[in-house]
Amino acid sequence: MPEKPTATIHRQLLEILSQLPKSSQEEVLDFAISLQKKKLTQHWDAISDVDAALKTEFANEDLAFAESVLTDYLSQLQQEDAI
Repeated sequence: MPEKPTATIHRQLLEILSQLPKSSQEEVLDFAISLQKKKLTQHWDAISDVDAALKTEFANEDLAFAESVLTDYLSQLQQEDAI
């Protein structure tokens, strides 16, 4: 049964990495991490302006709701502790 393309890539990467000095291995890791972060950023950049506006609006509403609920929370806890 032929190897899956991903398995082939993993095998080749491991083989090459094992031959590199540790400092080069760390550079490869840093590069891979930067690629992953770039992909996440591209995903965020790909959302439409409408979606971004909705996310921001709901985030602000969620924050306002949480703040309003939590204003009395400390005093409620203190009252419960006093009982």
